[in-house]
Formats: sequence, C-alpha cells, structure tokens
Amino acid sequence: MAVISLLFLAVMYVVHHPLMVSDRMDLDTLARSRQLQKRMSEEMRHLEMEFEERKRAAEEKQKAENFWKGDPDAEELVLGKKDTGWLFQSSWPGPLGWMLGNLWNAGLFCLFLIFELLRQNMQHEPAYDSSSDEEEEICVVPVTSSKWLAGFPSRDTLEAFHKVHVQNAIRDLPCTCEFVESFVDDLTKACRVLSRREAYPQLEECMGIGAAFEKWGTVGETQQFDVLVPIVPPQGTMFVLEMRDPALGRRCGSVLVESECMCKHEKLLGDVLCLVHHHREQPTLSSMCSSSTKAALCTTSYLDVYKTVQWFQNLVSNAWALVAHKYDFKFSLPPSNTSCNLRLDYRSGRSLSIHLILGVQREDTLVYLVSQAPEQEQLTSVDWPESFAACEHLFLKLVGRFAPENTCHLKCLQIILSLRDTKNLPSGSSLPILTSYHFKTVLMHLLLRLPLTDWQPGMLSQRLQDIFRFLGRGLQQRSLHHFLIGNTFLPLTIPIPKTFRNAEPVNLFQHLVLNSTAHSQAVEEFHSLLTQVKTLPHAHLAETL
Repeated sequence: MAVISLLFLAVMYVVHHPLMVSDRMDLDTLARSRQLQKRMSEEMRHLEMEFEERKRAAEEKQKAENFWKGDPDAEELVLGKKDTGWLFQSSWPGPLGWMLGNLWNAGLFCLFLIFELLRQNMQHEPAYDSSSDEEEEICVVPVTSSKWLAGFPSRDTLEAFHKVHVQNAIRDLPCTCEFVESFVDDLTKACRVLSRREAYPQLEECMGIGAAFEKWGTVGETQQFDVLVPIVPPQGTMFVLEMRDPALGRRCGSVLVESECMCKHEKLLGDVLCLVHHHREQPTLSSMCSSSTKAALCTTSYLDVYKTVQWFQNLVSNAWALVAHKYDFKFSLPPSNTSCNLRLDYRSGRSLSIHLILGVQREDTLVYLVSQAPEQEQLTSVDWPESFAACEHLFLKLVGRFAPENTCHLKCLQIILSLRDTKNLPSGSSLPILTSYHFKTVLMHLLLRLPLTDWQPGMLSQRLQDIFRFLGRGLQQRSLHHFLIGNTFLPLTIPIPKTFRNAEPVNLFQHLVLNSTAHSQAVEEFHSLLTQVKTLPHAHLAETL
C-alpha cells in the first residue's frame, strides 16, 4: 500500500511539474506540446474531482455501516487514522481482497503513467525528420537507386564553392543596400516637400525588400534593388480596399477612394463642422480634395495603377533637383507603367537599378497591395496585386536575430540560385518554372520545421539535402503550400490579416496540376539542378587544377 501511494505521488508530481522544453525545440513541436499539456491538465482536474467525490461517498457509506455495527476500529480506518485513506476496502480476506480493493487505484495510476509517456513522446518528437526519408525514392526524377541523394558534396566543397562564386561576388552588397535605402529616403523626403498634403497621396517611410535586402541574393539576384514606398490617402480622403476572391485567379484587390467623414473631430472640439455632412453653398474642402484625387489618379473612383505611378515618377523627377547636389552620378528614369525605375550611372562605369514600388497597406499588417505585378500576369489598371514581401523580410530578419551565429540557411539558398542556370532551359520554354521564390518558400518552411540549432555551419550539406528532398516531394505531389496563408504554425510576431491563419493553404504548384507540360519542365529543371550540385566536387577540382 505504501509503495502504491509513493508511486501515485510521484506521478502527480510529474504531471504538475512538466519537464522543461529543450532549447532545440522548434515552434511546431512547442505548439503541440502546449496543447497536449493543456489537455492533460484538464483531464487531471476532472480525475481529481472524481477521486474526491468517490472518496467522500465511500467515507460516508463506511461511517454509516460502522455506526450500526459499532466498530470503532473500522471507523478509524475510514477516517485515515490507520492508513492514508484509499477509496475501497474489501471484505475479501488475504491478498485477493487487497488486489480487488485497490483495483481503482492501480487503474488510475496506469492512466496517469500513459498520459505522461505520451506527453514526453510528443515533446521529443521532431517536427521534421530529415533522415527519415533517406531511403525514399523520389519518383519525379529519373533515378535508378532509392538513395537518390548519394554522392552529395561535402560541407567543405560547398563552402569552397560559396566563397568563390557567391561571397566574393557580393562582398560590397551590404554597403550598397545601405546606400540605396539612404538615397531613396532622401528622395521621398524631397517628395513630401513638393507634394500637397491635401490634394495627393502622401509617401511613408520606405523599406527595402527582396533578395538583396534579405541577404540571400546572388550576383544574378542583385542586379536590381526593390524598395517599397507605402502611400496613404490625402487629408479628407480614405482608401477602402476591396479584395478579389482568390478563387478567381491571382490575389489582388482594388483601392476605392472615398471622402473621409470628420464628424469625430466635431464631437471632440465642438466648434469644428463636418466637412462631408455639413454642406454649404460652396464646395467643402474634403469634397474638393476627393474630387481632385479622383480626377488625377483614379478610374471610376478606383485608384489607377498607371496614373498613380506616372504621378509618382513626375514627383521623383522634380525631387531630384532638390537633392542632386549631394550625389555624383547621372540620374535617369527609364519608362515603366507599374514602378518608378531609377538608374544611377557612375563615372567608373558602374550602374545601379532601383525599382520604387508603390504600396497600400492592408489593415494594420505588413501585407500590401502593390503597383508592380509579374510580367506574365494580365491585370487591369485598377488591380493592385497582393504582396507578402514585407512579412517574409521580417520573418527572415527574426530568424537571423535568434539563430546561432553563422548559420547556413542563407548559404543553402545562395548555392542553389548560383547553380540554377536559366540559360539552359528545356527547348520551347522561355521562363523557368522553378523560380527563386519557390526555393525561398521551401527554405522558410524548413526554418519552422527544424530547430534553429540544426542550421549550424557544419550542417550545410545535410540542410541542402533537406531542401532538395522537400522540393522533390512537392514536385512529386504537385503541391507546395504558401508560407503565410493557412500556416497555423507561423509566429504571432508576423503581422498578417487574421483570416490568413485559418484559411485554406494556397498551392504554389497548382499550375503544375493543370498543366502536365509545365510539370515535366519543372521536373527536368529539378533534375538538372540536382545533377549540377552532385558534380560540384569534380568541377571544383578542375578549377583548382
């Protein structure tokens, strides 16, 4: 009896004092562990209540029987003076009676033990086992062995390739990014001086987005620098975003321009008239501002992409005259309908290409409706594509902040993009099916599934294999989920619309389901890239000789 009591107390201690979570635990495993712990706590509370009720009922019943029998010793037993008060006392003599009397206690002990074992198993279960699929054959590539990643280059070979073809080539990239942001910031400040606040949209603080500013860009990915310039409506006007149903095609929306009601100011100040509702004989300032904006930048009350970009280009051209004395290069504005393109030509012959992309913020998030769309997309002038670049930039920035020093996650992406040769595409194709965004999406998924400590520099080869394994499985299933939409494990620190977390996942490979030719080309590109990686040791040896 004493042994069972001690075991019961030990289990109670383990349940109420769970083990600390390991530093290697990722967000996926941590969320499941917390959910399981919560369910266990609720189950424990219900069992304790049932335990107390049964104990109370048994004590009252035993008291009644002992009262009529006049047996004080039995009463003392029930009250716990001779024992610790286990629930059931049996009239069966010997060991059999002891076993039957403690059947409930043994069952309760086993139940707690099973729960604790399940909890610890869930805590230590990896969210993504990079070695579990080592023997799995990827059917989308023409391999003859199940070990399709055999002969993968070592970490030293990959590091040597990265140093020669990536690190040395983009040595000055951080300084260039800093200059680009500083230069664009100067231009936007000058634009604010020239722009009339009450008549045209206002420019907010710019932010660099894309490969160069996220530090995973290669020489091919850093030929241009994309900078997002958010715009807000002029005074007395508001932007109303009308999102298109995603089932109709590309995710985009329209920006409706309406007059803003100023009644809230009237309630606060008392003597301020509402510029919308208190009409007088003369047109109100709000209505004039709204009409001016609609006439200059809108098509049927919706903000027009082409007109807005043209207005912004003229504003930047005039702003350059205010800041030109600070810089020593030739400034030009190549024509574009969806972005304001800047070209800076230095006397040394070097040139920089900067794309200023206008964006309208969606709610209080980092999701924007932007002016620039992919070249192959056919959109109207009032369609503003949805962009998640700022959210992804923040996620990678957080990873860099909390990950160990010199992690290899960005090196993996840079090696892949350096080897991806868009010139040797299959016959009949003009653009690659597998884009840099697909590889970036795979990397971000793996950063959530694997602990950040698994991206140590010495694990470069293993993590690069994980990326190919993840992408190979996605091509086989023709499925690659969007990183932000429908991802319930996304950190809450990433500000996205609330509907995104519980939405149905978006398949980035949906076009491969509908187009077998495109799928075949994607498979061929994948196999070609994998072959290039496997031949790295020989290529590196040849370069050394």
